Amino acid sequence: MKTSRRAFALSALLALVIPFIAARPAYPQGRLSDKDLEQRIKNMNSDVKRFRSLFNSAVSKTSIRKTTQEKDAKTLVQNFQTQTSSLYEVFKRSKKSDPYLQNCLDLSAQIDKLLQSTQFDSGTTAQWDKIKPQLKDLAVAFHVSGN
Repeated sequence: MKTSRRAFALSALLALVIPFIAARPAYPQGRLSDKDLEQRIKNMNSDVKRFRSLFNSAVSKTSIRKTTQEKDAKTLVQNFQTQTSSLYEVFKRSKKSDPYLQNCLDLSAQIDKLLQSTQFDSGTTAQWDKIKPQLKDLAVAFHVSGN
């Protein structure tokens, strides 16, 4: 009888404890504050400036050097930087991202294709890999669909 009480107590305890162990912790799903969003955009803008500098140096060492593709690629990255700078400036003033975030996402898809089709050095691709998740996070925060 003593053993059955222990077994019952143990099974009752496990029945109470297991759901708490198996449950995923709940994290708040609240929106980021405007201050946090502004800082993230500012950080991304800084990273994009660094990327453009690396890109412009690296593109002359790729298979597209001295072609119209090189000029187009540099213009693409310049436009991306312009859009991220505009996103930052507009968000600082109005706390809105339209249409600059969508433009950044569209241009980033083109840059992704370029980086996949042309061999760039690891520093340039590493800097780009730092920017992509920042863009994705901003798209999620603003409920904008990415490419």
